[in-house]
Amino acid sequence: MQELINLVLLFQRTKFKVSGMMSIVLEPDSEMERFYNAIAGGFVKTEDDARAVFPEYAQNPARLHTIKGKLKERLNDSILLLDFRESAFTERQHAFYACSRKWAASMTLMTKNARENGINLLENLLRQTLRFEFTELTVDILRTLRLHYGILEGDQKRFDQIEQQLNQYEEYWIMERKTEGYYAELVTRYVRNKSQKEEISKKAREYFDRVKPYLEQCSTFKVQFFGRMLEILIYDSMQDYPVTARLCEQALEFFDKKDYVSNTVLQVFNYNLFTCYLHMRQFDKCLLMAREHQDLFEDGTYNWFKLQELYFLSAMHSGNYSDGLRISLAVAAHPNFEHQPAPVIETWKIFEAYIALLAYGGLIAVPDTVSKFKISRFVNEIQFFSKDKSGMNIPVLVVQFLFDLAQHRWPQIIDRAEGLSKYRSRYVNSPDMARSQCFMRMLEQVPKASFLLPEVQKRTADTWKQLTILPSSTHNPDTEIEIVPYDVLWGIVLNILGKPRHCELFAAAPIPAQRSRI
Repeated sequence: MQELINLVLLFQRTKFKVSGMMSIVLEPDSEMERFYNAIAGGFVKTEDDARAVFPEYAQNPARLHTIKGKLKERLNDSILLLDFRESAFTERQHAFYACSRKWAASMTLMTKNARENGINLLENLLRQTLRFEFTELTVDILRTLRLHYGILEGDQKRFDQIEQQLNQYEEYWIMERKTEGYYAELVTRYVRNKSQKEEISKKAREYFDRVKPYLEQCSTFKVQFFGRMLEILIYDSMQDYPVTARLCEQALEFFDKKDYVSNTVLQVFNYNLFTCYLHMRQFDKCLLMAREHQDLFEDGTYNWFKLQELYFLSAMHSGNYSDGLRISLAVAAHPNFEHQPAPVIETWKIFEAYIALLAYGGLIAVPDTVSKFKISRFVNEIQFFSKDKSGMNIPVLVVQFLFDLAQHRWPQIIDRAEGLSKYRSRYVNSPDMARSQCFMRMLEQVPKASFLLPEVQKRTADTWKQLTILPSSTHNPDTEIEIVPYDVLWGIVLNILGKPRHCELFAAAPIPAQRSRI
């Protein structure tokens, strides 16, 4: 059902309906059109919805399966009829869509005995593919033209021109294929196991050395894009964010000189640059980039949600908690949120917990309409990141500890502190996680000091001093784990310990009702 919904939403984002094409693809008042409109109107999101809206499907399940299959097939067959000129596509995206459609049209003409029309279309198309550096399509066009002018026309001069051009672009295509393949392999390893930083950096260096001559010989899009991403991966995997940021800036400058605008380039290198600024704690630059580049990321896409994560973290670390709340509300209310992958959804669940903690600490003002945040439910909902022992499971353990402390659940905190100590020694032991190590050590001292504020401050004085020095580092990958600055969280801890113990226990922190579905 989700594939069909995605197709319908794609058609809805174009002028397909008002252009008059809808009545051609879907017969007016037909069962297929009614089913399409029910999905487009949001009335049908699941098969259960379909059976509720259309009772005949409840009585005949096979009929529902049939209409779904027919509508999906009809929409797939009509993709090339869509006009994306009003979408968020950049010039190069528009060109790729148009060139792909013209290539299909030319091949159809040539197989239907309209070869002259097809060849003329290919000659015009070749100029476009060369301009926008669609190398693979250029090679296909040149091969077709070579056969035509060599075998059918016998035009030696044109044949020789095309042959020379084809040889050159086949070499480019091989460079592109190898560069793209090296990067794909590295990303696969990097995504699956981010802990292998030294191995990734070493392998990235090896692959980049292989493709470096390509970068000097070939200026085509894929060679330059994937080659530069390989070089960035060398330094990004080792948390050398200043160098990574410089390479991103150089890549943006290089592609800015091209005769086209690529949304892929703008998204990828700006996103990486944003990440570097975040890790280097240059939060003013982060917030400026987030505001300036929102339009680069199509609303509701996976990349849009990832950008909002960086935007949220920048707001939290710069003390703009109201911005953080606004961003989280927008994400929670977005209709595409529930369709995102588990890591995205769980990330915002974690953000929700920290919003609740800030609300309890009086550091953020929330709307009047609130619901109760339940830490027990939150912990049960974190399934994917519970396995990320050296990553996002750390903020889960930290916020769980802080809520137990806020609730004055002393026995649980004693057990939790012992667990934190073992966890820290096993999973939080790398030098680049120094801030998390310091903060967890400080939390461990709370029960050891019998929850007495002066004794806690005395026991943690040296570690606190060390923690306050660490933010000056420009090699700080801890930022994405440190949802709210540890300095701020420690202030909340001290505030809790400073309150009279006979005060009313904190049962739940208020958060906006709109976030309850996260």
